[in-house]
Amino acid sequence: MKGTVFAVALNHRSQLDVWREAFERPPYQALPKTAVWFIKPRNTVIGADEPIPHPQGETVLSGATVALIVGKTASKIRAEDAAGYIAGYALANEVSLPEESFYRPAIKAKCRDGFCPLGEMASVDNIDNLTIVTSINGREVDQWNTADLQRSAVELLSALSEFATLNPGDAILIGTPHKRVELHPGDRVSIQAPGFPSLENPVVAEQVITETRTFPASSHPHGTLFALGLNYADHASELEFTPPQEPLVFIKSPNSWTGDAQNSVRPDNVEYMHYEAELVVVIGKTACKVSETEAMDYVAGYTVCNDYAIRDYLENYYRPNLRVKSRDGLTPIAPDVIDKSAIPDPHNLTLRTWVNGELRQQGTTADLIFSIPFLIAWLSEFMTLQPGDMIATGTPKGLSDVVPGDEVVVEVEGIGRVTNRIISAQTHEETLR
Repeated sequence: MKGTVFAVALNHRSQLDVWREAFERPPYQALPKTAVWFIKPRNTVIGADEPIPHPQGETVLSGATVALIVGKTASKIRAEDAAGYIAGYALANEVSLPEESFYRPAIKAKCRDGFCPLGEMASVDNIDNLTIVTSINGREVDQWNTADLQRSAVELLSALSEFATLNPGDAILIGTPHKRVELHPGDRVSIQAPGFPSLENPVVAEQVITETRTFPASSHPHGTLFALGLNYADHASELEFTPPQEPLVFIKSPNSWTGDAQNSVRPDNVEYMHYEAELVVVIGKTACKVSETEAMDYVAGYTVCNDYAIRDYLENYYRPNLRVKSRDGLTPIAPDVIDKSAIPDPHNLTLRTWVNGELRQQGTTADLIFSIPFLIAWLSEFMTLQPGDMIATGTPKGLSDVVPGDEVVVEVEGIGRVTNRIISAQTHEETLR
């Protein structure tokens, strides 16, 4: 599996039953209206028989599920047509720490090294009434049936493809029940379902794996793009938020990336689409549990991106959600990486955004809440960063709405700029014909 692994939270009735009362109170205020998506980045993906790391002192839960494997490019697919875009299915284990909240992206719980074992793909025609069994050390400890999902596999494919173009090799984990199985070092966890090869993995203390694990050159076609929310105090204030006490990190899916001098689509019937000028840090070598003092040694260089957002789609679940931040073509990134040696102090750079030649946004990286070395150390404490991974460090205040016809230029001093034009959904559709 060489694509992106998307996963859905709160897609099993038992999860909503347990959390229903909490979801009617702040910060949620209401039950989720759309699928709650997140991404399992490349560091999480392992195969059968590879060890699942168990962090010391943590509760680790096995989430037996199924991965839908995309077989051909899928964009805005109807549920009734979705079967034609599916290459097959595979058993998967959505390993996680317990969820304490569904308000912010669960990076620490979901995105740790080895927390997404994937099995071999099988040609199973229908998984809408599939019993999935989990065994620990040869003893059955849990089973559940996919008939209890809120949205079926084809409905999930349709919903995701509405805003994110899916490519062959991408995968969608279809959800897990509220009740999951706790794992301990020394366990061997096995997931089975009719028609599938079993998926078995040993559970090993994370410290043991960290001391012995090697990282071969990745065959993955792209790195992971991490993004920071509310990483400038003035921007947090602009949105009426208290500055965060720890980094608010989310992941941008590759379908959202585009380049300089490209178009970005403003969906129909939305009220507020805004730009975000950001300094992007590019990782140059494998970083695992690095200290803040040595973190800059792992930086290859810098680039610049425009992290557009559609605030109309901002629900109070895994905020900001993928419908806001990971839509096709909404993250223009400059093509060049400026070597870190050319930037003596990345924490003293001016960021600017122009719309149709008018300066709308200006700030400085001196106002970052969480510095670059802090972010690298914080992320690498629980997940291994690899060459090509990127960290978009956030945006200062100065947001404004942009509409079709606008030309938007974002710039980071000494790094470069990205120029982008906003077009309507109708214009975009016409260009595809």
